[in-house]
Amino acid sequence: MAVSRNCPMRIVVRDLDAPFDDSPVEYIEWVCESLGIVTGRDVNKTAITLFRVIVEKSDYRYGISSTDLAEELSMSRGAVINQLNKLIECGLIRKSGRNYTLRGGNLTRTMMEIREDFDRLFERLEKAATYMDNCFGFPRENNIYKKL
Repeated sequence: MAVSRNCPMRIVVRDLDAPFDDSPVEYIEWVCESLGIVTGRDVNKTAITLFRVIVEKSDYRYGISSTDLAEELSMSRGAVINQLNKLIECGLIRKSGRNYTLRGGNLTRTMMEIREDFDRLFERLEKAATYMDNCFGFPRENNIYKKL
């Protein structure tokens, strides 16, 4: 499932240690932090809490509405929508009608789709790099790496 070009995906990847405890909640937090969802301003980790509730409470076919999420978390609907947009931007969830669901229907498929997004982006970056190498006269082979 491709990300809409009207809403470019923000790609952030942080190589963090996986949780020590075998806890699904800690793994959800680790995934969110690894994908750069938590920012310095989100000290309460609202986006992570929201994502956890979406995973736990939504029906994979129908999702959960922003109103239901706001009630579940005792937050304003506006604040919830702000965090939902962050999760959409990171590629974890999608909006379907009035509801929000995991982008791939489950966590595994969602991660696979995010990986596919990365692959497509890096293919385009590599093509651009090849073009720039040609423009600037860099050799096709890099002899420095051959020595290593």
